[in-house]
Amino acid sequence: MKILQNLFIVCFILVANIISAQDKSNISHSIDSKIFDKEREVKVFLPETYHRDSISKYPVVYVLDAQSESFWGILTGNAGYMVDNYSVMPMIFVGIVSDNRGPEFNPKNAELHNHFKKEVFPLIESNYRTEGFRAVLGHSWGGAFVGNTLFSDKRDMFDAYIGISPSFGDTDDNIIVKNADTLLQKNTEFGKYLYFSHGDVGRREVEFERNVNNIDVLVKKYPNNTLSWQPRLIKGVGHWQIVGPSICDGLLSMSRNYFADQKVIQDFAKSSKGNLKEKIEDFYKTRKAIFGYSYEASAGYLNFVANDFRDLNDYETALEVYNLALNKKPNSVRVYVNMCDVYDKMGDKKVAKTFILKTQKLLEEQKDDVSDNYYKNISKWIKEKLESYN
Repeated sequence: MKILQNLFIVCFILVANIISAQDKSNISHSIDSKIFDKEREVKVFLPETYHRDSISKYPVVYVLDAQSESFWGILTGNAGYMVDNYSVMPMIFVGIVSDNRGPEFNPKNAELHNHFKKEVFPLIESNYRTEGFRAVLGHSWGGAFVGNTLFSDKRDMFDAYIGISPSFGDTDDNIIVKNADTLLQKNTEFGKYLYFSHGDVGRREVEFERNVNNIDVLVKKYPNNTLSWQPRLIKGVGHWQIVGPSICDGLLSMSRNYFADQKVIQDFAKSSKGNLKEKIEDFYKTRKAIFGYSYEASAGYLNFVANDFRDLNDYETALEVYNLALNKKPNSVRVYVNMCDVYDKMGDKKVAKTFILKTQKLLEEQKDDVSDNYYKNISKWIKEKLESYN
């Protein structure tokens, strides 16, 4: 009986901890909306990284159709996993709950735009650590809202636009394509990112492929380097199956427009010929100039990327990336340890020994900042390496 009681207590504590973690990440706000003259719910999803410090500020992705628990769950599950595993730049996700989505997403209806501007943005930006970057993501009719907002005088409400299987072909007089035509002809300075996806299964995707292709034709006809345009065909899926793949692909593609992640660094490395640092610096400078925003990788992330180059025996590139990490966090003992390992593997024992002695000094200075196991293991490794060089 006592065993059962103890087991119950342990289970209760575990469940309580899970609920507590969920409460920290999944938050619901109620707005007394003057725009809609009713109570409106706004959902917020905070990634685990948000709680690790009280300083970092986050871009925000506003997600339409959060009244669908399954849609919101797909979004937060996939996006949260990618953010927490550093696959995309850190983001907060805000779910917009719509009572009557059809009229709300209609290009002729200004209520949702006003709701964002006067009620939702102030709520989020006064309660969370945001840094000014806003993206919007919508599926189907939500994709129509995405397209209509970008190709209108309201385009500066958001910095990035993700439309999944956008249903704007049946809007009044195909107004979205007409507005896009007008703005692109005028060589409008957008400074925006736009992603539209479509599938190839079923009637809806045949129709929505035309919507995406209509925009693609216009972008090619009137090239504009201030609009980062990413059309996507997701093969083998219909209107409902496309949601999961497009959320992952859309957020990843959007992130790479502003963030030199592992794929971007890997591509640069193939053609850099020793000037990887300059290529990455130019990437961020260009992004900031054209789109008004960039997210630079942390020292920890660069250390992780460099480790992969090392493990693939691309030692020169690994050293370039380790040095980028040191630019972010000089004297990082973790980076120095890995650089020692690279020089050792390259057979440059003289340089390796110099780095190991430097690392030994840094390890003692930063002893309180690393775990006991890390300190013991690295101390032992340093001792063995120094003995092998004598």
